[in-house]
Amino acid sequence: MNNRRAMLTKAGLTTAMLLLIMVSAIAFYRIQQFADSAKLVSHTHLVIEKIHHLFSELKDAESAQRAYLITGDESFLEAHHTVVVSVPEDIADLKTLTADNPNQQQQISILEEMIDDRLHVLRLGIDMLANRQGISNDEVVALVRGDGRQTMTQLRIQMQRMIDTEEKLLKDRAELVEQNAASTKRWILFGNLLAVLLLLTAIWMILREIEHRRMAQREIEKTAAQLELTNKELESFSYSVSHDLRSPLRAIDGYSRIFEEDFADKLDDEGRRLLKVIRTSSKKMGQLIDDLLAFSRMGRKPVDFGRVDMNALVDDVWREVCGEMSTPPVLKKEPLPSSWGDRALLRQVLLNLLANAVKYSSTKSEPVIEVFSRDQEHETLYSIRDNGVGFDMRFYNKLFGVFQRLHTEEEFPGTGVGLAIAQRVIVRHGGRIWAESKPDEYTIFNFSLPKETNA
Repeated sequence: MNNRRAMLTKAGLTTAMLLLIMVSAIAFYRIQQFADSAKLVSHTHLVIEKIHHLFSELKDAESAQRAYLITGDESFLEAHHTVVVSVPEDIADLKTLTADNPNQQQQISILEEMIDDRLHVLRLGIDMLANRQGISNDEVVALVRGDGRQTMTQLRIQMQRMIDTEEKLLKDRAELVEQNAASTKRWILFGNLLAVLLLLTAIWMILREIEHRRMAQREIEKTAAQLELTNKELESFSYSVSHDLRSPLRAIDGYSRIFEEDFADKLDDEGRRLLKVIRTSSKKMGQLIDDLLAFSRMGRKPVDFGRVDMNALVDDVWREVCGEMSTPPVLKKEPLPSSWGDRALLRQVLLNLLANAVKYSSTKSEPVIEVFSRDQEHETLYSIRDNGVGFDMRFYNKLFGVFQRLHTEEEFPGTGVGLAIAQRVIVRHGGRIWAESKPDEYTIFNFSLPKETNA
């Protein structure tokens, strides 16, 4: 349930962030469109202005020609020539500005022909005055009013047609800008509202998760308090077991020994056998109590982490395990990397595992114990292999249980606590322990220890 809430919270936050990013991208795209549209509008205004300027120049050229024809003042002729020179440049600029509009290009070609015709007529009048040293008023009126007025009207119509085309483009672009603006407003408003809604939902879920964690923390604290109380009760029970049961066991063993020594001649073989069973059973009971106390203490003992030389530790434990054996098993030990842990606790693990390996391979004519390791990214694996009797993997779930044994007391002595102690130590180090076996062939016990950086 907690995982589901966490996933929903992450999904809500992620979706909200993606929406905000998408809204920002759309806003940026729309703003870019506004900028492009503004450039197009400015471009259209420039084209219209250029057309008006061109028409104004033509009017100026005609006015200068008329004034020159009437007055003969050559200053008007210079003004006329200035306009004639600038008109082709203005037409070229107009062609460049409308390069993306084939229709306007066609209209400019028509306009250019009309302007050329008109400038040619104006030039004829100027040449007539220059050649004849003066012309009559009637001739001036004929040059000014005749076809000139009609030509200027046609030019005005042509230019207005071009201006109408540009104004239509301007209107379409303005409408497109308005549509984009409205669409952008809707997108930004909807996206922001949805993002805010998702963020509020995620915040609400986070607050709920915080409250759940607070409740869980209170439950953990309550459980920890109960566990502490239980541990104290177990310690008290362990003390009672150690103190109260040992005295009766010592009494049973002592009186049995005295009875055997004082009345041995009065007992038959069966009586002496029964006394031996009593003494053996009391000693086994004492060993079980010792192992139970050792298992209990192992869970309370603090772990003193440090660098542990596993090669030296294995050699030390091996000498202890095989110290009194006349022909110890063959030990094949590969160089082992150092570990990070509590040397005393790890020594207990190796002692239990190596003692088991020696014990369960003792029935073989040539017992062999192997110790090796494997280095991994975050942990180091240590393995102990023997060629002993092994066990059936179907009963693996009993392997690390307290007082759980896969072999009878008659086959191999023991209380069934050693592996449970080993598991508790390895788990307290943050590692793992497991085994694999094949009956009458081999058994391998593996345990892992985190590296120092992960401890």
